[in-house]
Amino acid sequence: MSSTTTQALKNQRIVLASRPVGEPKHSDFRIEDSDIPELKDGEVLLKTVYLSLDPYMR
Repeated sequence: MSSTTTQALKNQRIVLASRPVGEPKHSDFRIEDSDIPELKDGEVLLKTVYLSLDPYMR
């Protein structure tokens, strides 16, 4: 980001609130917002568009 950017960027993440028993429920997770630190020289910020979490063993 350029040094002229003054608006703080926000990150939204899904955090495991409690270990699921059986099928996961919404209450097993929580959403947290946090500030993204200003980028340093040579750093880039990527946005995840698609994310796949596929089990490989059952």
